[in-house]
Amino acid sequence: MGLSEEKQIRKGGRAARRKARVDAPIVHHPPLIASVPLHEVTNAEGVEQIHELAMRIVEEIGVEFRDAESLEIWGRTEAEIEGQRVRIGRDALLELVAKAPSEYVHHARNPERTVTVGGRSQVVSPSYGPPFILDFEGERRHATLDDLNNLQKLNHMASSVHIAGGPIVEPMDVTVPHRHLHMAWSAFKCSDKPIIGNVTARERAEDTVAMCGIVFGDDFARNNCCTTNLINSNSPLIWDETMLDALKVYARANHAVMCSPFSMTAASTPASNVGTMGVVTAEALMAIALGQLVRPGAPMLFGVPATTVSLSTGAPVTGSPDSAIVQFLAGQMARRYGVPHRAIANVATSKTPDMQAGYDSMWCLFPAILSGAHWTTMAGGMIEGALCLSYAKTVIDFEQLDAFYHFAQGCNFDDLDEIFETVKDVGPGGHFLGAAHTRKSNLFIFPSQNNVTFEQWEVDGRKDSAQVGLDKARAWLARYEEPQIDAALDEALLDFIARREREIPAELG
Repeated sequence: MGLSEEKQIRKGGRAARRKARVDAPIVHHPPLIASVPLHEVTNAEGVEQIHELAMRIVEEIGVEFRDAESLEIWGRTEAEIEGQRVRIGRDALLELVAKAPSEYVHHARNPERTVTVGGRSQVVSPSYGPPFILDFEGERRHATLDDLNNLQKLNHMASSVHIAGGPIVEPMDVTVPHRHLHMAWSAFKCSDKPIIGNVTARERAEDTVAMCGIVFGDDFARNNCCTTNLINSNSPLIWDETMLDALKVYARANHAVMCSPFSMTAASTPASNVGTMGVVTAEALMAIALGQLVRPGAPMLFGVPATTVSLSTGAPVTGSPDSAIVQFLAGQMARRYGVPHRAIANVATSKTPDMQAGYDSMWCLFPAILSGAHWTTMAGGMIEGALCLSYAKTVIDFEQLDAFYHFAQGCNFDDLDEIFETVKDVGPGGHFLGAAHTRKSNLFIFPSQNNVTFEQWEVDGRKDSAQVGLDKARAWLARYEEPQIDAALDEALLDFIARREREIPAELG
């Protein structure tokens, strides 16, 4: 910002300063390298007790693989197979898990947006899979392809979101067999960040890899990670054919797979943080091991979308102290096995972007960051326990992500001499508002935070957080600029979509 522009903003007062924050240039932060210590909720003995529980489960109880090809792959090992139940000794299991890399590179069509996942690097990805949208008019309705494109644009503009997404929402106006094609195109077209693939059928995963081949070159896309993909087990202790098909397709192409048990403490897992962690550890490690049997060295993530269950209604609950503990434990267990860790953030069970939504989201967000999660999913806008996405909450959540990105940088001791001289210049009884050091400070200020007087808030229209979020989402969409994409590449993607739509029946079954 130039000096004359800064003077103009000061002259325009509070409204001009707010507009400058909202209209600030788009900044794309690199993956977070946290300077604050990781938080752990148990000691080394506790980690080993959970490990022992998980090993007893895989050795004595086993995990079901409801897929003939996966059972045939397991049959080449020393695993004991009884029907669809697979049991394996801990030494053989851990030898397979050790083949998965501790970090990997996920390529973007714009090399400047390529990210490293694992090690000390933490990346954030957007919402995932809700079929409903809470729109600009406050109506809850089915999400559409226009919504998907809008949300890709908002995510592209978000400073602390590193991934373009894929199924940010389910565009319900596109028939299911063709939907995955438009999801991938939307991610490639509206953003140049890395994308998430589709896992709802083998052929949809194969189409995603083929579209990556158009963007990156076929040989590159079949040997390098161009998508990171999310599969869920059916807890307790079941992996189904659909998820396993996706795992096999992506692993064979060296694309990453998040092996994420869908735990609901007290329903699909025991009513215990430690018990839940034991079950999901067994499930996740078995899937990671299968991935290594498919292609040794294929990148895999250990992840738990931690939820609990209301014992009064049976409904899933996101954002609670217990789910936070599970996320912290997941980070410790992932480090125990040397694989990247996936967490969730900003998912609320509230039905609107209200105070409950804020608290729900924070109980997801702080354990994701402070557990050292290498990949944080669902990081913007999700309400109704991930069934719905709010435009307003999306951009509010983005500000929280930016705040945590700032927080995780920790303390800065680089300017102590300048601080001393500033204190000396101001002297007793002065103030620091006009000091040169203050003007260049990087103190974090929430762009949409309301910190004016009650009277000024009334004059401004008595806007709550939801309305402020909607206003900001509209403003961002109005100033969105599409990232450059080669016209021939875009045409090739559209030709592929048109051909596959002719080949794939539009109706299920």
